[in-house]
Amino acid sequence: MIEIGRLCIKTAGRDAGLKCVIADILDKKYVLVDGQTRRRKCNILHLEPLKEVIKIPKNASHEAVVNALDEMEIKVTQTKPKQKTERSKKKRKTSEQLMAQKEEKRKLMGVFKVKAKKEEKAKAGLEEKAGLAKEKKE
Repeated sequence: MIEIGRLCIKTAGRDAGLKCVIADILDKKYVLVDGQTRRRKCNILHLEPLKEVIKIPKNASHEAVVNALDEMEIKVTQTKPKQKTERSKKKRKTSEQLMAQKEEKRKLMGVFKVKAKKEEKAKAGLEEKAGLAKEKKE
């Protein structure tokens, strides 16, 4: 039942419900499919074979499969991969830049420590006003 050129419907995965043609038999469990689906390796358990068989050579190109499916009046959409764009490489920081960055962090940490101390003093002042502060042992 599984042979090269057999028309199938994918039953699982992203391409489920689309028609494909078996282009090559890889081993007992896997085949190479192409057509309305992406050209890729597929488990035979994820395919539902149909009655139709297309005459294509083993490991036929995508164009040959598309032409054969066009004869059977099955539309195949053509997709183009995105063009690769070159990413700019990150420049390493110099030792001077790293030192400056560390200094900025130290300054910021100092600011936060001062704020925390002020907040503690403010809380202590409020507790004293409310009469909740612990009395000093004399």
